[in-house]
Parts: sequence; C-alpha cells; structure tokens
Amino acid sequence: MADLFYYIIIYPLHMIIELAYRICYELFHCAGLSIIGVSFAVTLLCLPLYDIAEKWQKIERDTQKRLKPGIARIKACFKGDEQYMILSTFYKQNHYHPLMSLRSSISLLIQIPFFMAAYIFLSRSIDLIGYDFYFIRDFSKPDALFKVGSFSINLLPILMTIINIVAGAIYTKGFPIKEKLQIYLMALVFMIILYNSPSGMVLYWTMNNVFSLIKNFFYKLKNPLRVFRYTMFFILSGMGFFVLFKMKAYHSLPIFFTAFITFFMPKIIQFANYLLNTIFSPVKDNKSLSFSIFFISALAAALLSGLVIPSLLVKSSTAGDFAYIDSYANPLFFIKVSLFQSLGLFFFWPLIIYFLFDKKIKTFLAIFFSVFLLNSVVNAFCFQGDYGNISADLVFTEHKEIKPTFLMANLNNISNLFIITLVLIIIWKKRISILQSLSSILLISFITCGIINAVKINQDFSKVPEPSMQLSSIKKQFKLSKKNKNVIVIMLDKAPGYFFTPALTSVPSLKDFYQGFTFYPNTASLGSWTIQGAPGLYGGYDYTPWEMNHRREVSMKDKHNQSLTLLPELFAQNGFNSYLIDPPYPNYDEKPVFSFLNGKEDITALELTGNYSDLWYENNDYEKRPIKSQRIIRNLIWFGIFKISPMAFRSIVHYKDWWSNTVNIVESTSDFIDRLSVLDFLPEFTEITEDKGNFIFIDNETTHNPGYISAKNFRPIADTFSEVLTNNHPFTHDPGYHAFIAALEILGEWFHFLKEENLYDDTRIIIVSDHGSYQNWPDFKVTEGKLKLSRNREWFNPLLLVKDFNSNGKIKVDNTFMTNADVPAIALNKLIEKAINPYTGNEIKILDKTEKEKMTKISFGEANKVLANKNNGFIINDDDWYTVKDNIFDINNWSKLKVENGELIK
Repeated sequence: MADLFYYIIIYPLHMIIELAYRICYELFHCAGLSIIGVSFAVTLLCLPLYDIAEKWQKIERDTQKRLKPGIARIKACFKGDEQYMILSTFYKQNHYHPLMSLRSSISLLIQIPFFMAAYIFLSRSIDLIGYDFYFIRDFSKPDALFKVGSFSINLLPILMTIINIVAGAIYTKGFPIKEKLQIYLMALVFMIILYNSPSGMVLYWTMNNVFSLIKNFFYKLKNPLRVFRYTMFFILSGMGFFVLFKMKAYHSLPIFFTAFITFFMPKIIQFANYLLNTIFSPVKDNKSLSFSIFFISALAAALLSGLVIPSLLVKSSTAGDFAYIDSYANPLFFIKVSLFQSLGLFFFWPLIIYFLFDKKIKTFLAIFFSVFLLNSVVNAFCFQGDYGNISADLVFTEHKEIKPTFLMANLNNISNLFIITLVLIIIWKKRISILQSLSSILLISFITCGIINAVKINQDFSKVPEPSMQLSSIKKQFKLSKKNKNVIVIMLDKAPGYFFTPALTSVPSLKDFYQGFTFYPNTASLGSWTIQGAPGLYGGYDYTPWEMNHRREVSMKDKHNQSLTLLPELFAQNGFNSYLIDPPYPNYDEKPVFSFLNGKEDITALELTGNYSDLWYENNDYEKRPIKSQRIIRNLIWFGIFKISPMAFRSIVHYKDWWSNTVNIVESTSDFIDRLSVLDFLPEFTEITEDKGNFIFIDNETTHNPGYISAKNFRPIADTFSEVLTNNHPFTHDPGYHAFIAALEILGEWFHFLKEENLYDDTRIIIVSDHGSYQNWPDFKVTEGKLKLSRNREWFNPLLLVKDFNSNGKIKVDNTFMTNADVPAIALNKLIEKAINPYTGNEIKILDKTEKEKMTKISFGEANKVLANKNNGFIINDDDWYTVKDNIFDINNWSKLKVENGELIK
C-alpha cells in the first residue's frame, strides 16, 4: 500500500521536480540556483491550486462566521448527547458537515506531497554533495553557520521560519486567531522537522516561503493578476535573453514562447471563452459526457504509456534481460511500477485537478486528453523511429540520431495537426459521442494488449533459469612475464590532465607509487567525447575524429573496431599475449559486442566491469543497494513518455541522455564501485609467468562514473561527504577529483605489487584519458581577443603518464606538446620497428612537430550521433573544427579551421 501511495501520488511530482532541476541546472550550471529554480517552478505550478484553496478557505471562513452565533447558543444551552444531537441537526439545516473544516487546511494539504517529493529528490541528489552556495558550505549537510562551543547553530532553518511567519502574518491579516495560530504553529513544526536536514532541502523550502511571501504581497495589491502578469513577462524575457546569449538560440525559444503567452494571457483567455461558448459548447453543456471523455481518455493514456509500451518493450527484449534484477525476479514487477507511475502522472493528478476546477477547465481537460490520447497512439505506433538497441536499464546503446529527419518530423506534425482538426470538427458537429467511443475502444484495446503481454512475459519468465551467483572467487585474468617485456595501457575515461599536479599535493604518497613516470601536462585530446577521443587513443592518428569522418568506404562501426584491435593485433603478431579489457563501445555496442574479434583468437577479450562487485562489497564490508532495479523503475516510465511524444520532441525528452544519467548518490556510488573494483582486484587478476611478453589494454571508467572517497583508505563512501584533501583546493568538493585520486591510488598499489614481484622494470606503463573534463580551471580561458571557443578547453586536456622500461626516480614533467593519439606509437616504440596499420597501410610512428601540427584537428562538436553501419562521419558542424600547437594553455595557440562540407579549405 505504501508503494501504491508513493508511485501514484508522490512519484509524478518527483518526476516534475527532477525535470525542473535538470532544466535549471542546464541553464545555470549551479546547484543553488537550480534549487531556487525548482522552488519557483513548483510555486508557479501550484498557483492555480492555491487560488482554488483560497476560495475554499474563504468559503469556510464565511461559513464559520455565519454559523458561529448559532453554535454558541447551542453550546450555552445544551450539554452532552443532547448538544451533539442538536448541533448535528443545526449543521444539516445549514448544509454543513464538521469535516468541511478541513477546507481551511487545503493549502497545507497541497504542499505536503510536493514537500515529500522534493525531500526525496534533494536528499538523494549527487549534485548537492559537497557543493557550496554563498554562506552554505555543503548542500548535503546542515549549514552549521555558527558554533557555540561544540553546538552548531543552523541559520537557514531559522531564516526559513521567520520568512514563513512574516508571510503568514501578511496572509492572515484580519483572520480569526485560530487560523493565525495554525499557520504559526506549522512554521515552527517545519523548523523542527528541517532543522538538521540537508541545507539544500532547507534552501528549497525557504525559497518556497519567500515565493509564498511574494504571492501574499501580490494578493494585497489592487490588481494582482495584471501586476503578476507583467512581472512574469519581464522575468521570463530576461531569462530568455540570458539563455539566448549563454546557450544555443533554440534553447531560448520555449522561454520566449512562455513569455509571449504570459503577456497575451487576457487575449488568450478571451479566445478560450469564445471557444467555450461556440465550438466547445457541446462538451461544456453535457457534464456527464464531458467527464466520461476525460476519464476514459486520461485512463487510456496512462495505460498506453505505463502498461502497453513498457510491456511491449519487455516482451520483445532478450529473454532474461528484465528478470532476476536485484531482489525482483519477475519482470512484471517493473511493468506494475510503471503502470502505477503513469496512472499517477496521467490519471490521478489530472483527476484531482478536474474535480477542483470549474466547468471551463473541465471542458478543456476533456478535449485536451482526447486529443492527447489519439496523438499518443499515432506517435507511438505510426512514428516509432529507429533508435537501435536499448539496454535493460533503458539506455540506447547504438548512439543513433534521436532527432528525426525533416520529412519524418513534418509527417508526424501534420498527422498530429490532422487529429486536432478532426477532433475540433467532431465537437463542432456535436458528434462528441464519437470521441467517447474511440476512447473506450482504445481503453479496452490497451487493457487487452496489456493482459496478453503480461501473460507472454510471465510465460517467458518461467523458462528463464535463475542466474548463478556472481563470482565468489577471483581467477587470474591476464599474464605478466618476469623474463620478457610487458606493455600496459590504461585508459582512465574522462581523467583530466590538470588534476594530476593538485593530486600529488593532496595525496603526497602518490609520488612514491609513480616513481619512474613522466607526466605530460601539455597534452590535447582531439575530441571531448569518448566516441571521438577513444579511437585515436587506441589506434593512433588514423582514427582521430577528422580521419573517422573520412575513409568513407568503411563504416563508422568498422573503423571504430579497427582502432580497438590495432595494437592487440600488432603485439600478438609479434609474439606477445594480447588482452583487450572492457574496451569502449565495442562493435558500437551492437550485440554480440565482441563479434568483431571473430577470427582473431590471438586476442583475449575480457569484460570485467561489474563482475566482481559483489565480492568487493563483501571484502570491504560495504552495503550493496538495489541499483539496477531502481534505474529501471526510474527510466521505464520515461521511455513510455518518449514513445508517445512527437518525433520532433523526443530529442528534448531524451536531451543529453538525461533520463539515463545518474543524479542519485546511491546509483553513482554503485557505478563507481563497479568500475573501481576492477582496479582494486588487479593484483589478484595478475598471473606471473616466465614465458613470452604481454600486451594489456584496459579501459576503466572509475573517473567517468565518480563517487566520493574516504580520506582513510581512498575507497568509496556511500551517503556522506568526506574531505580527502589536506589543503583548501578548489577541487575538494568535486567527485570527479575524488575518483581521480582513488584511481591513481589503487593503480599505485598495483604498481607497488609489480615492484615486489620484480615485474616493474620490465613493464612499460601508459596511463591516458580519452578526453578531459570541465571544472573551470583558471589556466584555461574560453575567450580572448577575437577567438571565441564553442566549448571549454578543459575538455581537451587528457591525462598522459608514461613509465618506460627500467625507468625509476622522481616523477618527471615534460611539457612537449602531445596528443592522446600518440599513445600507440609510444606503446610500440623500439619493440616493433616500423609498425604498419594493417587497415590503412600507414606507419605508426612518433610524429615530428610539423607532422603533428598537420594531424591535430580537434572536434568541438557533440559527435555522439552516428550511423554505425554507414559512413556519414560524425555529425560535426563545419564551425566546430579547431587546431592547437605548441602550448595548449595559451589561447593564442588555438585557431579555428576553415572547413566547408567536412573538407579542409585553404
């Protein structure tokens, strides 16, 4: 029953709050402003509800005032049961029931579910851990601004309460003392509840009270609606211009559109009233039919997005993909949860709104949901789109374009407009029973389809064997030789080079682990996404983003696979054991992912990420959380919304993969451990031999899926922030910096193991990243003079550390200009003379300065959109190509390339 309450009532509000937070964070890149934005958005959404609540409260106050003399006389003259009987009769005569007194608390009842949803979201958000905002030092903790001895005083809850009391005093001016005391008492109750709560949550509720104070101020004005309308117009216009100049122009269009609607709201209302009195009058005047259309359409829409689409997805998936996830065996559990969430979002809350508002709003709701239902059916089944494979946690794995072609988008839009026109004609012709019949047919069809799918899913589930337990012991995975040369390349995804020097200051013991290494701070990546940066790192300059855009006779997928196999194949052909461990996007994630290695039996491919996590949890006495199931619960409803949306809007619903991106501290820590556990078990994975040499290429995403670490052992912590640094460095609160230190520390422990086993001197080690990260590092500027870069340069400074054979001594720093596409040549240097790329015929060698400048073409584009089996290249605008030479930290060394239709022009 608790789950039913949560998923139907609270979770839809949680989705709205999360969406509002993500939009604000995309605009401002500031957790504090995002929380304020969420509070503002929730206040705006609730304004119509508050208006209804105010009307009900006024009715209750007037009723109480009218009944008060009669009640007083009865209480003065009668006692006991006789008083009760006469009071009951008196209430009936006046059409009143004591339960109606709850109307005076309706505004509080509106706030409670929003408060619960906000508390759940903000208390779990990874964005808030360790982040400061003015005097708030850490959003995940109470503000503790003052201390008296060992006792901390939290200022924000006190400020929140004062604002709440002031807002209440303005609102209740002239009200009975009973209502005033109720509001003041609730203010104190919230102070007690939130006093030791995370300051992020308290800031949200404080801003709610600030906006409530402003709302109450507006209510006292002579013409509050006009003042509010103009105020909102100027606020939204200001936001629109802010977004217009700070981000891409099309991001500002929804804001300007909302400002336009706000400004012309009286005209819009006038037009709406005209429609109600003309075209929509058949719906407005038939109360029972209007409710029937709304009820059936809303329920059918909920079943479509929460039952039919998810069940079709699960039914069509590979057997077992959704079975035995964490503690949930049967996939029908996830269908049930998705159905509850959709019922809350598309049925329960609209039903509440329907009953709260007047006939006009009810009419529009009935018409809206009939149109919404019909368009959702067309979008979901006639314009499905081809987005490739999708994983069990609802992530598209083939990186196909979400944005539709111009033709498909317009066909979809024309179809939607046709349905809207058809519905309007049906209403105009007073044939609204047709809408009722259509909605009823769809409702019955969805129920039938859902039942059939559920039966099929259950039958398929009965054939899925219960999986064996995760690996309970560690077996050797790769070899290192004591008598021959070993080469290890470790790609730490998204590890920025500019983190390395601060890390040595934060954790001085790293200097001992990395003896013999040379650090190349002046290193550039040729793309800022893994799908761009990794091919060059694996395969060299034949696989940079620029070169991947060419050689058009070869598909993008095949070129990517070539880059992954290049070094392992060359080393294998020259007598080495070759290992390819967790490579990025193998086969562009088309299953089976290692099919591109068919016929290459001399390369050992290993998938280690996540396979030893349970053992890591056990060894480290660390509680494992039900992460994968939580992701499915979160993402399945979003997939349903994605499918019922018009094709042109799906890229917005799926903007930057946002629904699959982790925002939850528990989810983030689980991802972190899945990756970090591989590094932690490297000594146990290592088999020491005396036979031939070995080449090992490891991709690890510990630094890409970060989490916070303990200062004691550099291992993850789950729910609280712990300082890892010994100084007040600006990266102290960044989980990426914590993960960077954790990865270096744990790798350093492996290197110490190699030293103890006399393997270190005979091993060449390269630690490199596919690209950097964005942390607003002061050594990088976005603009200077006439050059304005479209992306922060921090993204293009990957980590590069190299330890050669028999190299020892203190860490050296070499400021030679490098790129991560130099890695294959460094790995092969003096081991395989004149190595030739078998796919291109080009020699893999250390480039001189002139050659490197020629090959350094850097993509600033978001090239995560490709057609895997074709060669259309990455989708990169001609204006997004840059180059750099000599010193990446000097912006004067950066320049834009002149490119036209994907080709360099002189």
